[in-house]
Amino acid sequence: MPRLKGERAHSHQWGLRVGTEIVASTMLGLGAGFVLDRWLDTRPLFLLLFFAFGVAAGFINLYYVMGLDHRPENKDD
Repeated sequence: MPRLKGERAHSHQWGLRVGTEIVASTMLGLGAGFVLDRWLDTRPLFLLLFFAFGVAAGFINLYYVMGLDHRPENKDD
C-alpha cells in the first residue's frame, strides 16, 4: 500500500504544478494589461491582449513541463 500512497502524492504535486503554471501566467498577463490600460487610458485593449498572451504562455509552459517537446538536450554546454 505505501507505493500507491507515493504515486498518489506525486500526482497531486503534478496537478498543483500544472494549475500553478496556467494561473500564474494568466494573472501576470492580466496584471500587466491592467497596469498598461491605466497608464495609457485605453481601458479594455491591453487587458484583453495581455490576457491572451498570458493564457498562451501558460499553455506553452505546460507543453514543456509535460515533456511533449522531444528534442534532444545539448549536454555539451
